[in-house]
Amino acid sequence: MKKKILGMAVILFAFSCGNDDSVTNEEPTLLPVEEGRSQQITALYDYQIKVNQAAHVAVLNNLVTQSLAFEANATESELVDLQEAWKTAFLNWKSNEVFNLGAIQSSFIHTRINQWPTNFEALEENIAGEETLNSAFVSSVGANTKGYSAIEYLLFHDTNANILTELTTAEYAERRMQYLLALIENLAEQAAFLQTFWEGVEPSFKSNLETGVNGSQNQVVNAIIASLEGMKGTKIEEALNAETDAVTYFEAYRSRTSKEALIVNLNTLYNSYLGEYEGESGFGLDDYLIEVLDRPEIDTALQEAFVVAMNDLEAMDGAIEDILVSDVTALETLRTDLQTIIGLLKTDFSSAASIVVTFNDTDGD
Repeated sequence: MKKKILGMAVILFAFSCGNDDSVTNEEPTLLPVEEGRSQQITALYDYQIKVNQAAHVAVLNNLVTQSLAFEANATESELVDLQEAWKTAFLNWKSNEVFNLGAIQSSFIHTRINQWPTNFEALEENIAGEETLNSAFVSSVGANTKGYSAIEYLLFHDTNANILTELTTAEYAERRMQYLLALIENLAEQAAFLQTFWEGVEPSFKSNLETGVNGSQNQVVNAIIASLEGMKGTKIEEALNAETDAVTYFEAYRSRTSKEALIVNLNTLYNSYLGEYEGESGFGLDDYLIEVLDRPEIDTALQEAFVVAMNDLEAMDGAIEDILVSDVTALETLRTDLQTIIGLLKTDFSSAASIVVTFNDTDGD
């Protein structure tokens, strides 16, 4: 009897040990690379790019409506309404401009929507000239004399009282109003064109799952890096390094919306990384790191770095144009913290995900 009991104990012990080994040595079930890429790219397009493109067209249609209302009743109150409509549209664009990649980038459509700094001397020459000022004319001129930056110049470069005079009773007032309306009309047309362009490339964007520079995921990561480099460099660092007129190096200093633009840029990038879009939770680059690559430590480092940089911006009291004078250290800290995100994406993430980094910080924004 004792022998039978002992034998049963040995069997149970062996069975128990086998179960323990199977639990402790069990490998996590990971998604195949192509499936992970497909989920990430599809979610990005469906929940962010597509939605944001439609929203951009809508706010620009409203800007057109406001511009026509201002033309019909050119008062300071209507001017303020038009300025607010411009700010709304401009900040909406900040959630779209980061996706300048692939065929979109090759078309240069983004430069026709927003290219800064504004060449205001050439813009004033256009107003003082003799050409018919309409959308067709705007399409023919250089990128630095049209789009958001050119409209900002016309609406914000002086006091509201002086701007109203320029557009109503001053020399060239009629042509100045014509140019303003043509710029806004052309900008709305470009936004509609970009939306249609994205709809056309959607199938190839979603299906291009290859490894290397032509793969959609590779292009997305490089676009995120390029946007961060642009934020750190042309949108912050140039102002920090300027010896004179430093405030004029901020992207939207005339309207004093440079900080808000940076906040939208960074929030968009972080949401793209997380796969979170307007309440929708899709498959993001963070999920790709964990569920495909099994690299949660990189995800943790990136999320912490994004949060630190966003906290930098949110902690700034007032316009960034004032922060440059009152608390330059805050801007220097933001620059450093943005570089931390860039470094993690260029090295840790790109190495783990086999991303070929094609962007470098001499490419501009």
